[in-house]
Amino acid sequence: MGTSYQSILALGELAAVRAAVGDAGREAYVTAVGQRRWAVVPREEEESGYAEVNDLAELISAVTLEPAVAFNVFDSSVMSAIVYVAGEPAHEYVSDRSWVTEYWDDDDNEFWAGFDGTLHPVDGPLPPPGPSGADPAAFMALGVGEVDAGRLGAALRGDVPLDDAPRLFAECQHAEILDALGLDPCPLTRPFRDAHPDRVPVPLHLRP
Repeated sequence: MGTSYQSILALGELAAVRAAVGDAGREAYVTAVGQRRWAVVPREEEESGYAEVNDLAELISAVTLEPAVAFNVFDSSVMSAIVYVAGEPAHEYVSDRSWVTEYWDDDDNEFWAGFDGTLHPVDGPLPPPGPSGADPAAFMALGVGEVDAGRLGAALRGDVPLDDAPRLFAECQHAEILDALGLDPCPLTRPFRDAHPDRVPVPLHLRP
């Protein structure tokens, strides 16, 4: 079984980020990953092991008036990133649009569902392998310092070479994207349950 987790990259002042997490009534670790950049990693639901991040990222961006990005990595196979600006979704990225799973609607009609929620007929063609939304311009403002657009674009496309590896695991690709942005990948690439409270910088543990 691969690695799965959800996390949020938030920009802005820590006080505003803390206020938004408090308004949502969520428990989370908040860790600095760059200047005015924060990893927000909410606690997972006990039954599902999943942490809802889209609504929280939307709220954080509305409170801070800065971008916030909801990341979702599933089973080391696929990842998504939704960029919210001022409380509205502004850009969506999926690392592999060909990743699908079985889905039935309320009328018991069967579809293939992509990781972005797009539905495809089971008897029709599936999207080709590769990312969607891999536009480095949509992510440049999230970085610290001078971001290399070429390196960031390669990371978004999964073109980063690894010895004897035909493709990147989704969590490795996520780390490459964050590293290209000049951010500390570690706090954003692990779930709440695997957070290290003794790491430096020390995560801030927020409770409702």
